[in-house]
Amino acid sequence: MGTFYTLGVAKNFSARSHQSLSRDEWINLLNDRLDIKEYTISFKDTEVNGSLKKEVFKENIEDFYKKLVAIIENDFILNWFEYAKTDMERYESSITKMEINQENIHINLEAELAILFIEGKVMVEEFNTEPKLMNWLFRHVNLSNKLAGCVMSDIVG
Repeated sequence: MGTFYTLGVAKNFSARSHQSLSRDEWINLLNDRLDIKEYTISFKDTEVNGSLKKEVFKENIEDFYKKLVAIIENDFILNWFEYAKTDMERYESSITKMEINQENIHINLEAELAILFIEGKVMVEEFNTEPKLMNWLFRHVNLSNKLAGCVMSDIVG
């Protein structure tokens, strides 16, 4: 098995901190990486869990794929959409992890991705920057699509 690049939508996530955080602190820290208003959230002192609202995925995935095709100028990724359509549970899934370090607070973020596409074998076994970069860019670019704030990438294999 090789190593592959994936792009997906975080359908579930769990964030943990070693210190107790208020609801507002969690929102401020996580919202830089995920648009948490698109998730059903449960807060605890040292943990937050979220699930993407099914209607957000269902109502936005087709438009999101169209925007991805325009960005990469290649429609090969539409094969995934043609198979699964708007049913988030039909997409393959993968677990990814990310560390967030801000304001002297360390958070471990783990997300289950609905994989939107997988791209060929990658030559390098470990990437640290690329997944964080893609996540931040999608979260902060205006694509006029709610799923842009829910995108994460990963290197799997």
